[in-house]
Amino acid sequence: MSFSCSLLARLTIGAALPAIAIASTPAFAQATAQRSFDIPAQSLESALLLYMRQSGVQVGYEPADVAGRSSTGISGALTTGEALSRLLGGTGLTYRSTGGTSVRLQAIPRTGGNAVQLGPVRVQGAGNGPAGPIETATGPVPGYRAALTATATRTDSAIRDVPQSIQIVPRTVIEDQAAVRLTDVIQNVSSVQLNGTAGNRAETYNIRGFVASRYAINGFPLTNAAERPEAFLDLANVERVEVLKGPASVMVGLTDPGGVINIVTRAPTEQFSLDGSFQAGSFDFYRSELSVSGPLNASGTLTARVTGALQTDGGFRDEARDSERAFGAAALRWEPDTLTRVDLTADYLDSKQPFDRGLYADENGNHPRDAGNFLGEKWSTNASRKLVLGLAAQRQVVPWLMLRFTGRYTDATSFDSNGVDLQGLEADNRTLRRRVTTRTEAPEDLTMRFEGLIDAFTGGIEHRIMMGVEHNRGEFFFNSARANIGSIDIYNPVYGATPIPVTRQNARYDRETRNWGYYLQDQISLGEQWKALLGLRYDTAKSHQDDIFNDEIIRTSDDALTWRAGLVYQPTNTISVYASYTRSFIPQTGQLIDGTPLAPEKGEQFEGGVKLDIIPDALSLTAAVFQTTKQNVATDDPTDSDFSILTGEQRVRGVEFDLTGEILPGWNIIANAAYLDTEITRDNVFAIGNRLTGVPELSGRLWTSYSVRSGTLKGLSVGGGIRVATKRQIDLDNSFTIEGYETFDASIRYAIDEHWEASVNAQNLTDRFYIEGVQSESNLYAGTPRRVMGTVRARF
Repeated sequence: MSFSCSLLARLTIGAALPAIAIASTPAFAQATAQRSFDIPAQSLESALLLYMRQSGVQVGYEPADVAGRSSTGISGALTTGEALSRLLGGTGLTYRSTGGTSVRLQAIPRTGGNAVQLGPVRVQGAGNGPAGPIETATGPVPGYRAALTATATRTDSAIRDVPQSIQIVPRTVIEDQAAVRLTDVIQNVSSVQLNGTAGNRAETYNIRGFVASRYAINGFPLTNAAERPEAFLDLANVERVEVLKGPASVMVGLTDPGGVINIVTRAPTEQFSLDGSFQAGSFDFYRSELSVSGPLNASGTLTARVTGALQTDGGFRDEARDSERAFGAAALRWEPDTLTRVDLTADYLDSKQPFDRGLYADENGNHPRDAGNFLGEKWSTNASRKLVLGLAAQRQVVPWLMLRFTGRYTDATSFDSNGVDLQGLEADNRTLRRRVTTRTEAPEDLTMRFEGLIDAFTGGIEHRIMMGVEHNRGEFFFNSARANIGSIDIYNPVYGATPIPVTRQNARYDRETRNWGYYLQDQISLGEQWKALLGLRYDTAKSHQDDIFNDEIIRTSDDALTWRAGLVYQPTNTISVYASYTRSFIPQTGQLIDGTPLAPEKGEQFEGGVKLDIIPDALSLTAAVFQTTKQNVATDDPTDSDFSILTGEQRVRGVEFDLTGEILPGWNIIANAAYLDTEITRDNVFAIGNRLTGVPELSGRLWTSYSVRSGTLKGLSVGGGIRVATKRQIDLDNSFTIEGYETFDASIRYAIDEHWEASVNAQNLTDRFYIEGVQSESNLYAGTPRRVMGTVRARF
């Protein structure tokens, strides 16, 4: 892409700032909101660049207007408008709003005598008041309500400016709810349910009715060579969990059409901080966490964070082995000057847990109603080890251009030590045939991105442009061997299927994938009230599978052009009305029984909605209606589960509501509700009109907490909530349904002082039995029975 000399002269000083960017671009807030400024006296152009980075405001100007001018500098806590006015003092320049997230410099017009007339001013601020912390798109969120996101556009953007539904669960909510699983966190988002755990290896989810086989971490999807995450996610290093609804291929490449879950990790801080916790609870659960962050040198150009967690869990499954987990993460940040940032990250996970396929249902829908019912054996184990290394570097080359490189390397291994698979019921509908499988899965992945971010004006229209190239190379080694073992009664299990038999190899292959993506995105501000988002991406995906067991080579090659377009109308600062269209593309790794590779899945979505600040800068509501369609859907071949069939086309229509924020001082809420109408719309095998597997028609969650801020009860907080889901279909044949459920949770917390607090959380207060994840009749995952958790937390 090229620009004329006249356009280059009008490029803005601001650069679109990404998830790893040096400064954020907050949403417009009240003019009284303040930031901390420290800009020494220097040339005006250099001072404006520092102002942009410290304020989040984008400033456009004509180069000739600032050439040769100087700034006296500013220091202290100021609103963004006050700071810019002082910075421009004596320069003969003022500024005016250009809509969106920017202002533009202009010469001060003279009115009579020596008086000046200032143009209209609209500023961006922290939104949390002088005493509150300043939010960034990847940092801590003050309270429950996030105003910024980097997931939706990979540039720090106000959520209200994004023409797509996105929900964010910050660390504050994770801690208040004493969440220990990603599933506990995801419950706070509409239209997202647990799909399954692949034998208790890692979690997968349904988003808007479609299975999301992978999630992303800091904008990078997990390896494309595997069909699910490599291991369970540990929450110790999680800053926030963001869910972008609908196809997101333009942003994150090869993804499922329901949406993408993006995990944002904790970054180093400029000031020293330490936080840790110890938890103990039901089922012999024990967990400890510690995170230390701060500067490593006197100048503060080098900062770091180290995080660790240890966990053991006896679990609620009778006769299953205990789970063990050790997690560690480190992050190093180097900022040699205000124009450059380099981030190095590393994390390591080592875990062992029981291999567990869940409960089994007969052809009439009958199944055990005891969450502790375990159909494996004590010696059935899954173990995972995972190492992730990351590098992110960026440079503000000139005031209007930022270049950045990001890369991630993952090396993981998963071992199934005699995992017990469930094979089918005898005629009595209670005797279950089983087999034991030893598996080794070893995914390795390298992803790299190089991007340029440009801010430009064309006439009165503001552009925030991102263009880049992405390369992913993944390898996946798989080996398995099987043998039959003794049957078990699903209602009255008797264990002891020993000795473990000698297994016979049934599969061994090595798969390699190579993917290239080229993308262009333009966030356009069309004056004060209108914003547009356009994105285009071209992907090529190739795979080479050496099937060693069957002595054959399988090659696939797919490509696709995906795009998205959206429009936002903002009649006031508190209302955004939006509409969008998005597409997705993802290759499939399976094959038909005749050996033919599966065609890639494709998806599209139409969405419209409103984002409303019910209480400005405090309480926000997102309401959305949508239709998502998915083509080339693969399911297990009923004649041989090692192969797949393509079921044609599936469609989901839905309505969602998500409410987040503070109702009154100290009273927080995060709530959601969804209605999903799912159906098969075209198929050769299943009946047209059947509902999709495991998706409730109605679902929702409410969680609210109240903290006493004064008086004799100061420091006391109480919270509670309810989670609801209606019945779900067991399969695409709609053979029978799994009943819905409602569960209740509660918490009480007391802040002893500014450093120490203690809390007790209770999950599923009524101890109700329910099925949380519905994958198939042989993979029903029971929800946790009543669990009580005590936590002691320290912050310094």
